[in-house]
Amino acid sequence: MSPSIPWLRHLAEGRVFVSRTGAHGNAVLVLLCTRLPPAALRQQIARGAPAPATVFVDVGDGAAHVHNHLLERPFAGHPLLGAAAVLHEQGYAFDRLTVPAGTVTLWSEDARMWLRAPAIWCPATRHRRLDSPRHVEALPGPPADEPVQVWAWLDRQAGTVRARQFAPSEGKPEDEACGSASMLLAHTLGRPLTVIHGKGSIIHVRPEGPMVALGGRCLADAVRADDALGRLP
Repeated sequence: MSPSIPWLRHLAEGRVFVSRTGAHGNAVLVLLCTRLPPAALRQQIARGAPAPATVFVDVGDGAAHVHNHLLERPFAGHPLLGAAAVLHEQGYAFDRLTVPAGTVTLWSEDARMWLRAPAIWCPATRHRRLDSPRHVEALPGPPADEPVQVWAWLDRQAGTVRARQFAPSEGKPEDEACGSASMLLAHTLGRPLTVIHGKGSIIHVRPEGPMVALGGRCLADAVRADDALGRLP
């Protein structure tokens, strides 16, 4: 617990959807709390965080809130997987978290953290299929109709796709590894997918009726509160 921030139990910076070698992944700041700070303070912390997402978890009851630099999200995939990984590393045995959208189921499988949530919770995004992975990689920047996930088959039979996500209107010119968009893609296609995302992050998604399972490898490192958060009121 930080002596200067009495409600903070543990602080970690994580990367979610890393490759097998631990490369790439989407960054998240995870704060494990003895009590949740007010919404305005949570947003202030998230706005100043270097990671694109910040998640606050009450270690007493498993309530969780996810914020990006602009606003709070009722549900977001990669921040909650990052929180699950940090909770697991710290010895907390949560098998679910409660977010504003509802209850998210958590588990560990094959060295990956997983969650299960309804596809309808995912933020709306467009999907645009391109002719080849080469066309996905060649895009110089965000298309005009963002937010959009562009994708192409790498191996259709194996269910492997190449994808990139763009959402500058949401403060993310390019999202290195968008779990929610990948959940929607798997739900739309009606099949499990391995998504090679961004610069090489790896996302696993499995549609299960109205639900989708989202998984990936996660890394997390503890950080000093004073270094990551500075002075807070």
